[in-house]
Amino acid sequence: MLQLKTLAFLFSIISFSSTLSAQSIYQIDPTHTFVNFEVERFMVGEVTGRFNEFQGSVQYNPDDVKQTNIDVTIQVKSIDTGLELRDGHLKSNIWLDAEKYPEIKFRSKKVYLSGEQILIDADLTIHGTTREVTFPMVVKGPFKDPTQANTIGLTADLIINREDFGILMDKKMTNGHLFIGNEVKISIRALAALKK
Repeated sequence: MLQLKTLAFLFSIISFSSTLSAQSIYQIDPTHTFVNFEVERFMVGEVTGRFNEFQGSVQYNPDDVKQTNIDVTIQVKSIDTGLELRDGHLKSNIWLDAEKYPEIKFRSKKVYLSGEQILIDADLTIHGTTREVTFPMVVKGPFKDPTQANTIGLTADLIINREDFGILMDKKMTNGHLFIGNEVKISIRALAALKK
């Protein structure tokens, strides 16, 4: 009986080790990754921008996407809308308050399939406030690119309400509409390379 228990224990270790080996860690490549956003301005157009500084990793097993784990940190001061004056406003305490809350954090909690679609439940922290968000993600690869790097591509789009994160600037125009809309569309196009 003791021998059987020992064998079962050894098999469980081997099985666990095999699972770990299938779970690869990829580092997000900031030179080929884009974290973009879009928000309505004055009801007639959108302000678009991006964050230029971020780092993160993706644990990914193509044989079991439910093991996927994503961890990303974005530097608020790197916001870029193409206009320095506007960027200064967005970094001020009226909006993102980069001095007090210098980082935006994204931590996946659960990855699962709905039909053939990959869905993610994650904690998103902006302006010192954490909310759970759910959105679909597309994963391409893994594949070896022309530079011989082993890579995966990630595509995700989601919409958040800035007020859910304590960004409450509510100045209104004469017609009663907000100067700046509450909905923020976020678009992520990421490339991640296998960590060496």
